[in-house]
Amino acid sequence: MTPDQSQRSLTGYEISKMWGQLSPEHLRVALKALEPQLAREEAFRLAQLNAEMEEKKDRRAHVQHMTGLVAGLLIAIGTLAGAVMLGIHAQPWLALLLSGPSVFALVKIFVLRRTTSNDLKELRRAQASAAQAALPPAVQAPSTPPIM
Repeated sequence: MTPDQSQRSLTGYEISKMWGQLSPEHLRVALKALEPQLAREEAFRLAQLNAEMEEKKDRRAHVQHMTGLVAGLLIAIGTLAGAVMLGIHAQPWLALLLSGPSVFALVKIFVLRRTTSNDLKELRRAQASAAQAALPPAVQAPSTPPIM
């Protein structure tokens, strides 16, 4: 054996190769003694595979979460920048649609990855109240005096 082989523990396969030259009776006893080692090695390999799969799953979840954060940020910045540009160019209705609560609902969907029916109800209510507030005051036509 080389010095490297004597310092590391032998695997079950290497041990069985060395014992392959024994008589059948000795080999049967040796394999019974080797069986627990093989079971431990198999359990260790399965544990390693499970740990690797968990690590990959965690990495995928992290990448998905970061993608949602970036997408939410881009949607928020894009819609708010668009609302400012539309407001500058005298398009208040379109600016209202882009800067309203819909932006926050979209960001919530992308960042938190969840939404509820209450969110949609609040979104509709907020848009309706924002639309009412954006209406110019009603101008009353001058009333004409009755003709006599």
